Amino acid sequence: MRAGWAYFVSFQQAAKDFAELSQTKLNMPVLAIGGEKSLGEALAQQMKLVASDVTVVVLKNTGQLDSRGKPQGTTDALVKFL
Repeated sequence: MRAGWAYFVSFQQAAKDFAELSQTKLNMPVLAIGGEKSLGEALAQQMKLVASDVTVVVLKNTGQLDSRGKPQGTTDALVKFL
């Protein structure tokens, strides 16, 4: 129980940490990959807020489980990114 409650207690500190960390964008390449029928485009927009070098892949006709819904598309995107 203590660990469970400690998780929620940590939210205030996490918010402070995130506010400080968000002042500087990530400078390493970041891959945002998601499904068209889920949060693919929204995830891409979120990543662009925190990183300066974002590659976006939105997999057509799939939901949030990209690797299960479009395993070849997911693999191709990862290989190309790497």
